[in-house]
This record gives sequence, structure tokens and C-alpha cells, in this order.
Amino acid sequence: PRMALAGRPSALVGRSVGQLEPPDHAGAMPRKTARKASPSPDSSASESTNASGRGSPASSAAASEEAVLSIVARDKCDPNLWYIHGKSYDLHEFVPKHPGGQLAILSGRGRDCTALFESYHPWNDRHRKVLKAFGPEAPAADPFYEEIKAKVREAYPRGNKETKMRLRTIFGLSSMWCLMMYLMFFVQTPLACAAAGCIMATVGTRLAHEGGHYQLSHKEWVNRLALFLGYFPTGPSMAWHYRHVISHHAHTNQEEDVDVQYIWMADMLPGWFKVLSIPVVAAGALFEIGPKQLLDLLVLRHVGGHRVDWRIGQLLPEIAVWLFVHLYFGPPLLSYVCFWFAAGLIFVPCSQVAHAILFPDAQQHKSWAKMQIAESCDFASDSNFWYHMAFGLTTQIEHHLFPGIGHHCYDRIRLLTREVCQKHGVQHFDVSAKKAFGALWSRWVLGHTVPLA
Repeated sequence: PRMALAGRPSALVGRSVGQLEPPDHAGAMPRKTARKASPSPDSSASESTNASGRGSPASSAAASEEAVLSIVARDKCDPNLWYIHGKSYDLHEFVPKHPGGQLAILSGRGRDCTALFESYHPWNDRHRKVLKAFGPEAPAADPFYEEIKAKVREAYPRGNKETKMRLRTIFGLSSMWCLMMYLMFFVQTPLACAAAGCIMATVGTRLAHEGGHYQLSHKEWVNRLALFLGYFPTGPSMAWHYRHVISHHAHTNQEEDVDVQYIWMADMLPGWFKVLSIPVVAAGALFEIGPKQLLDLLVLRHVGGHRVDWRIGQLLPEIAVWLFVHLYFGPPLLSYVCFWFAAGLIFVPCSQVAHAILFPDAQQHKSWAKMQIAESCDFASDSNFWYHMAFGLTTQIEHHLFPGIGHHCYDRIRLLTREVCQKHGVQHFDVSAKKAFGALWSRWVLGHTVPLA
């Protein structure tokens, strides 16, 4: 059975999402993507087929797609409200009843959480009915995304009961995590910490990543514990939660994606300098997503522009525990550098390869689901070696469409997604490892993308 990881460091900045519209509800200010779409297949007649297979007017489908990408400007958000599809909601009464746990729903408070609302509820439409009880009814679901979800529901009729991480995978990851902690906090030599860094990049990150996406269990505390322990050698895990779940997944390759915040700077540098700087980038990326996040969480109180809420996720106690353990029981500074360097050499390319090679020249779509597909790339999807080396995320398209579903399901979902994309004329990239990493090298050294098709 496959066992692997997932994750991604900072690297890149991007496209603006502008053009505010008039207030829509309770001061909410929806805005649409400012990308100038080159002609895309969105307007094809096949777009009018919904998840049940019945036809609907193409104009209605287009309207639904626009609604999926309506977002509220961050500076217009009330910190005590939830913003979904351009509307504001007070969901405090529902927080204790939320089936996915309080961290999941409170993470959307004070920000536009449309993408979180849509992507973490693939099994039924109850979330839309609940929303109606607290304010305006949500717009019709994206028909393209609904068609993919219908196929996934058919493939996994038991839903969450058969798509959580398998017990043998949890056992394997936990065993390797124990070895990583022993090497880092007991052996502590530079070589041992370098080995711990390799385990962090291929095991610890997956444990944290899948815990952060609620993939391990129906129980909130199990997922939170996996997030905390998996990320512990690198930094406070709530930093990863804000970087990855709140920023990257909801706004892949967009202005709000923290992972693209440095690309403009890298593109200004000569290629030879970037090649020579690879060791610094490897170690620096791990420092950026680890210790440096203390500044973002405690002082700036935002991660890549996304507001940090000290009230959720036991953030302050976690930071206190992390600092105490690392300051009093951590290895020497040189060993930390070896840990960051070894982890970064694996983590940086394997986490960036599925997205950076498409930045910033992806196709244009109004549908959120189509944009996730356009901004992601599957690579070496039939290779067990790359599955493990790339911490389980050789199928990034499917992961971004269904982040709450376990990695072991993505191989099957990949075929379903590809089938729907082919039907609607949507480009679904699935390339070899050689082509993917070659494109990443060109993107880094030359500063521009290369054709994948």
C-alpha cells in the first residue's frame, strides 16, 4: 500500500483578483476574478448537463459558475461573520453542531470561505440547506463540479466511511514519525538531523497535511493531533493550517495564495544566480514555513494577508509548547540547518511541481472547480516511487477538488475527473515526472512556463 506525504513551501506572486461590485448583503462586497479569459470551452453546449444528467439552460450553468468565484474583499470582512458566495452569515449558533468539528467551521469566520464551503462537502447537499437557515440561499451549485461529485459518490457510496486514511497507513506514518523525533531530539547530530529532515519531507508532512485536511478520522481531535505532531519538527502547526488550507487551497496560484508571494522577486534574478542559490532556497523555505511563522502568527497576526484568529486551534498554547521543547531540548543550530536543508531539497521541488509550472499562464475559467484543474497538474500518477517521494500528491488536481478525501482514493477519482474534463473540453494535465520536473527547472531558471501538452 502507498504511504506518503503532502505539503508545499512558499515560493511564488501573482495575479490580481479585483473589480469590486456593489454591496450585496450586510456590507459584503463580492468581487470577480480580474483574469481576462482567453476563449475557453466554458460556453459549450455540453456545459448544460448537470450531475443527474438532465439538461439545463447554458445560461444558468454560466451563472452558477460566476457565483462560485464571487469572493469578498478581505478588508470588507467582519471578523465575526462568514462570507460565502458574496453573502454574509452569522453561523455562531451552528458552530457546536458542525459535523466536521469546530476548527473546520471557525477557520472560515472573518473571511470569504466559499472555496472551503464547496470543496469540503462532497457527499451531499446538506450544507446548502443549513446555510439557507442562517441567511440568503446559496446560488445553484457549479454544474461541472456537481457532475464530478456525482461520479465520486457513485464510486464511494459509503462516503466518509470508506475514504478516510487507512489504519495501516496511520500506523506506518506514526512509526516513521517516532524515528524522526528520535533522530532529531535524542541523537541530534547533523547527520541524524539530515535524516530526520528526509523523513519530515516524506512522512511528517503527510501526517500534518492529511490531519489538516481532516482526512484521518471523523473525530476532530484525531485530525488536530496529527496536524500538531506531524508538523512539530518544523514549526507550530496552525501556521501550516493558515498557509495551506486557508490560503493555498482556496486561492491556488492567485493573489491570495501565500505560496506565490515571492515569485515576482525570483523572476527578477538571473538564472545562474538562482541555480547557485538552490541550497539556500531549500533551507530557507523550511525556515520560512517554520520558525519565521512565529512572527506572522504572534506579531503581524496574519499569514500572507489572511487574518490569524488566536481564539481557535489552541494556537497560543501550541506555540508555547513548541518554543519550550525546541529551545530546551532541540539540537544545535548546525543540526537545525541540516534538517532544513535535507527536508527542503525534497519538499520544495515536490510541492511546487504541480502548481508552479502553470504559473501564471494557466487557462481561464469562471468555475472554481475548473480553475483548480487549470492551476494544478497530475504527474507520474502511475508511479509508486514518485507517489512516496512527492508525499502522496502526484494527483494534485483531485486533491484540490476533494481535499477531505484520503490520498488512496485519488487514483480512482483521477480517472473520473479526466472523463468529465474530456466531456466538457477542459484541459486535464497528467504528465510524466521527467516533463514535470523539467518544466519546473525551466520555470525556476528561465522565469517562464513551458508547454505541457
